[in-house]
Amino acid sequence: MKDRSLLYLITAIGMSGWVLLFRKRDHFKDWLIIYLFKTLVSTLMDGPVIKRKFLQYPIRLFPKWFDSNIAFLYLIFPMLCVMYNQFTYQMKPIKTFFSVFLFSLPMAGIEHWLEKRTNLVEFNKGWTSVHTIFVLTLTFWFVRLFIYTVRKLDNKMRGGGIEVGGS
Repeated sequence: MKDRSLLYLITAIGMSGWVLLFRKRDHFKDWLIIYLFKTLVSTLMDGPVIKRKFLQYPIRLFPKWFDSNIAFLYLIFPMLCVMYNQFTYQMKPIKTFFSVFLFSLPMAGIEHWLEKRTNLVEFNKGWTSVHTIFVLTLTFWFVRLFIYTVRKLDNKMRGGGIEVGGS
């Protein structure tokens, strides 16, 4: 029961995070694109990892319909990706490159703690927190590059110059 309560708490935090997430209305469209694209990327990456049983989620929401932890996959991870993009919006590329670890390291640390102390996540077949850090970091960078490209194309189509904060 303790694990399920923790899962509900994580889900509630994820849902309440939407309010904070979209508070910066000046770039709402960007944040929504990032959120939705991140859920797509997460779904595509998580599927093979789950099918090959590198990661398992013994206690999860809607276990008859989902093999993965949808609270993390569709709430927490995309929300943190938007926060990363908000945090790095005005940064130079090199700072953006290193800032990702402010997000991926704590996330991997929390997942490691959950794996050791709960039944919410289970590492198998040699999967470690290092793999998690690698995957999280790459997906954050990939989504950041995607939104940079979208902004650049949008700006070009509108006939304007390159936006400074769009890198």
